[in-house]
Parts: sequence; C-alpha cells; structure tokens
Amino acid sequence: MKRVLIVDDELAVASIFDTALKNAGYEVKIATSGKGGLDLAKAEKFDLILLDQMIGDLSGNEVLKTLKQDQTTKATPVAMLTNFGHDTMVKEALYIGAVDYILKYQISIDDLIKKVKTILGDAS
Repeated sequence: MKRVLIVDDELAVASIFDTALKNAGYEVKIATSGKGGLDLAKAEKFDLILLDQMIGDLSGNEVLKTLKQDQTTKATPVAMLTNFGHDTMVKEALYIGAVDYILKYQISIDDLIKKVKTILGDAS
C-alpha cells in the first residue's frame, strides 16, 4: 500500500483529504506543522508528500527546500496542496522541486485522487 503524508495545519481540511485518500487505497499520515512534517518524512518512508504553503511555523517552500536537501527525503515526490497561488510562490516551489502545485479551492476530491494516482504511477 502506497503511503501519503499530508502536511497541513488546517486539520479539518487535512481530514477531508485523508478520508478521500484512504478510500482510494492509500495509507495516510497527517502532520499539522512544518517541523512535524519534516520529522515524520525523515522518520518514515512515504511515496508522496502533499504540502500546504502556509503551515504556521515554516512556509511550505522552506519545508520543501529542506526535504529536497535531505538524503533520506530528496527522492520523495512533493506536491504543493494549498490555497496560495501567488506566482512567485508557485515558481519557487516548482524550481525547488515540487512535482505539482495544486490549488485546494480549485480542485475536487476526485480530481485530487486522479492527480495523486498520476504522480504515483497508479493511474489506469
């Protein structure tokens, strides 16, 4: 079973994605802070990290940069999943190494599952 880490400080939103991903057959963990997400990503192996841009203690791009510089997490695909679509933020995230930049308010749960499946090579 493929594993997904959601890093988002809005637990209500993260729970919706958590339920949808579990229903699609993924094992999911949630971290509600940037530091918590980094610690979990380094301690356990994930197939994908869905990372919010605004997570209180660190920006999503700071977390992404740290993940991409760490030997244990640099190969893990990271998709930004956020409400913040400022051009500079998007470009920076993609430049650092995000595989996708998904705007929460523009995506349905079904489309999110399709994107996750595509990123993980599970699309049929």
